[in-house]
Parts: sequence; structure tokens; C-alpha cells
Amino acid sequence: MNLEKLSGRLEFLREAEKLKDVLRSAHTSSGRTESTAEHSWRLCLMAIVFADELAGLDLLKVLKMCVIHDLGEAINGDIPAVDQAAFPAKAEQERNDLLLLTRSLDETVRNEILALWDDYENALSAEAKAVKALDKLETLLQHTQGQNPADFDYRFNLTYGIKHTSTEPVFAALRALIDQNTRKRMNMNLTIRNEQPDDIDTIAQLTAAAFQNEEHSSHTEQLIVKALREADQLSVSQVAVENGKIIGHVAISPVTISSGATGWYGLGPISVWPERQHQGIGSALMKAALAQLQNRHGAGCVVLGNPGYYGRFGFKNHPELTLPGVPQEYFQVLSFGAELPVGEVKYHDAFEATE
Repeated sequence: MNLEKLSGRLEFLREAEKLKDVLRSAHTSSGRTESTAEHSWRLCLMAIVFADELAGLDLLKVLKMCVIHDLGEAINGDIPAVDQAAFPAKAEQERNDLLLLTRSLDETVRNEILALWDDYENALSAEAKAVKALDKLETLLQHTQGQNPADFDYRFNLTYGIKHTSTEPVFAALRALIDQNTRKRMNMNLTIRNEQPDDIDTIAQLTAAAFQNEEHSSHTEQLIVKALREADQLSVSQVAVENGKIIGHVAISPVTISSGATGWYGLGPISVWPERQHQGIGSALMKAALAQLQNRHGAGCVVLGNPGYYGRFGFKNHPELTLPGVPQEYFQVLSFGAELPVGEVKYHDAFEATE
């Protein structure tokens, strides 16, 4: 038994204890700031939980990397992911800190830790690539369940670490599930309210921008909304507001049916600023608008669009209800309990607006 070696390892553990007090930008579900040590602990837990999806990898090596990948932060702390571009020497600093942290260790253990860190940092082995992916996923997972500050930037999460989480199908699948929760958290910061007079110009600009590059658009959607408003046919006109800024709009207007069925409406246009699309804002607007329409005792609503998307909200193709001039599968209907109508649907003349 080599007491000097044992003593050196204890000294290293005393130094490494500082990682318990190194704080990250993430918060726990109770609102407390998370430590790097806590992140590393759950990263290990992730590796164990998904071990059956990591076939062919050395699980012990994976777990060792999970433990030491952020160990150097015990000296100079963590740099949040959103700020890392401003610190190009981050990796070099962490390695130097790791050299300092491991100075009391015997050569065998010290070299193993450094080799594992180098492998992880450069994503050399299959184990390192897996830990890189899990590291990003654990961070994103914490962001979706933490009690975060009101100004927390959830949008950053949707692009963070994609390079690493795209390496294997299991990581991509986990990423997709976590991204769904990210979008839900983003929508928690949304306020959806009825249109106000001061919103009109912004709605026009937003609508034009939203459809500018849409291949199947008439590029007159902003004119349609304007014409519906002037004809007093905007049955529902709601905006999504985030931090005082309008980022989305939805319109619903009456339609007529050749059979004479009443109480039916048409959904659209729905508009979201291009840079904010695919973040669940349009879905939130649609759900709110349909709920308002239902509260007004509407019979139901029709929509022209992607059946795969609108089908998620209950819209279905009804062969006996048609919109002349469009493929039947793209025209769908949602009933609020009323009998599904039969006949041809006609939107308001405002949909022909050109100026």
C-alpha cells in the first residue's frame, strides 16, 4: 500500500469537490441554479438508462467520460453555451485547468483522466461521440424542466448541439422529443389576444412576410385579411404576442355551403414571422382561435392545407364537402358536434382581393 499515492488521490478529490459549487446557466425544477456536478451526475444516469441503445460501446469508458468531461471547470467555472463563441480558447483553458487539478495524482490515474478528456473534447472514439450527444441532450432536458428566468432564451435550444445529436438515430429521436417540450416552454411565454386597432399595420407586414417565399401562396394573404376586416367578416382575429411584440396572427371568417348549412367558418390565413416559424406558434394560435369559435357556438370549421399537419388538430377530409378547384384531400373539416355538412363551400369574396 502506497500512502503517498493514496494521499495524492484524496487531495485530488478535495480539489474536485469545487465542482459542486460551479454554477451553470440552467435551473432545477425548483428554481435553484444547477451545478456542474449535478449535470455530470445526470449525464451518467442518462448513459445507464440508455445503455441498451448504445450497443457495442464500452459503457465503463462512457461513464468515465461523463464524470470527467467538465472536470476542469472546477478551477475557472462554466461558460454558458450561449456565450462560448466569445471564448475561443475555452477548450485550452479547461485542459490547463485539468492539468492543475490533477497535479497531485500519480501518473497512471492522471494520464487516464487526461486521455479520456482529450478523446471527449475531440470526439475521437465512438464513446466520445455518444457522450457528446448525451451531454447536449441532458442540457436541453434540464432547460425544458427547469424553473427558468422569464427572459430565458428557449430558441437557442432548437439549434444547440445539432451536430452531435444527429450522429445516431437514437440521439435524433431523443432530440425530437425534447425539442417538442422546448417549443411548449417557448409558448408559455406567449400571450394570445384579440386584434386591436394599433395592430393592423403590423399584421399586414407580418402576413406578407410569412407567405413571401411560400410556393403555393397567392402572395395576397395580407390583402385578404384587410378585405375581410373592411367587410366586417373577421369573425376571429387574434395575435400572438411575446415580450410586447406581435409574432403571429390568425384569421377565421364565415363560409357559405350550398346545402344551406349555417354556422360554418374557414380557418386562415395563419401567419408567423419567418424566423419564428416551426416553433409551435401557429399551432398555439390555431388552438386559441378554434376555442374562441367554439365558444361562440360555431358549428365547425374548414381549412385548406396539408392534411398531415391539420389532421393533428382533428381536421378530416369529408368527401361530401368540397371546395371547387382544389384537390379533395387538401380540403378538411372539423365539427364542433354538429352534423357534417354536404355540398360546395365558398369563402368570402375577400379571398379574391388583389389590392
